[in-house]
Amino acid sequence: MITKVRIRALKSIKDLTIECSRLNLIVGTNSAGKSTFLQALLLDAQNGIDESGLNGPLISLGEYREAHNYSMQDSNIKIWIWKNGYKEPAWVEFSENSKKLCDVKVSTKWSDLDDVVDMDIFDGCVLDNEVEATHLNWEYGFHYLSCNRLGPQDIYEKYFGNDDNLGIDGEHSFSYLMDHESDPVDEKLVKNKENLTNSLYEQVNYWLNYIIGANLLVKDIKKTNYLQVKYNNNPANLNSEVMYSRPVNVGSGISYLITILITCLASDIDDVIIIENPEIHLHPKAQSRLCEFLYFVSSSGRQLFVETHSDHIFNGIRVGISNKTMKEDYIKVNFFVLDKTYNTQCNPIKFGEFGKVIGTNNELDINDLFDQFDIDLDRMLGL
Repeated sequence: MITKVRIRALKSIKDLTIECSRLNLIVGTNSAGKSTFLQALLLDAQNGIDESGLNGPLISLGEYREAHNYSMQDSNIKIWIWKNGYKEPAWVEFSENSKKLCDVKVSTKWSDLDDVVDMDIFDGCVLDNEVEATHLNWEYGFHYLSCNRLGPQDIYEKYFGNDDNLGIDGEHSFSYLMDHESDPVDEKLVKNKENLTNSLYEQVNYWLNYIIGANLLVKDIKKTNYLQVKYNNNPANLNSEVMYSRPVNVGSGISYLITILITCLASDIDDVIIIENPEIHLHPKAQSRLCEFLYFVSSSGRQLFVETHSDHIFNGIRVGISNKTMKEDYIKVNFFVLDKTYNTQCNPIKFGEFGKVIGTNNELDINDLFDQFDIDLDRMLGL
């Protein structure tokens, strides 16, 4: 598990260190640096293997000068990542050469670890804790769902790759579900054991029904490169395929949600999952229940980084901590803001009795932290 991330000279971030836990909620106003923090993780993941620089399979930031913090001319872009079981962080550094191109330097790469025999690199435990931490690996144990993830379509393309790549937009999620519908999910992720099997298909449908009141049906369109997805929101018609509707004829939020469910339930212990704006097109009640799902997944041994503008997900955390259904030690809420020089600062948030919101950075206030409802209420009351 990632325990700490430090970022220097990347976009609006001059030098920022973030403490991490199992469920990491990244909140703040637009252009405050939330996406930049996630991009730092993506940059590490796509450079630990191939050194693809600022433009690779996960993220493309353009030229070095576009990504470099304007007030840090004497410092290169650098990202450090600490993990459990390692004393030293993994790091990746970007600089501009004389040809105005981006050079990359990384600490120990995954390819260099083939010769290391005294280290178990896959469970976060090393025999020699002086060894640098491993980088994130976008091909193994790492999942990223962008805010541009796949929406409702009449048919979806099958994925014929020989890996379990779900796509950064979730474009292969339905194909993965069709191919692995009978696979058992990790025992820690199984719900409703009395009435359902531990298959990926039934567990996905359990959460889809709980969050949004719908069920999913995936069908292979024989002798084509496509599959079909249908939904049903009437429990009385679960066994009648004719009563299932095409995605374009139901709420679009279902399609955006399902990729999250498949990605999380198909994950393994110690996987890192990054999700942008999970609340897209979801009703407040569904957003609140999605918060329960995200916490459930993270408490089962996965690590989640979630960027959100949803006050319902934020308040779901407050409720969970307040009524003791969520462990505060498992959660980090980081509120990103811009200071007067338009550089990103972070105010880590704690929750007191009855869900009271407390900013722990005394140099920053918590204005704009999901307080718009209170502001609008005061305006309605003439206050």
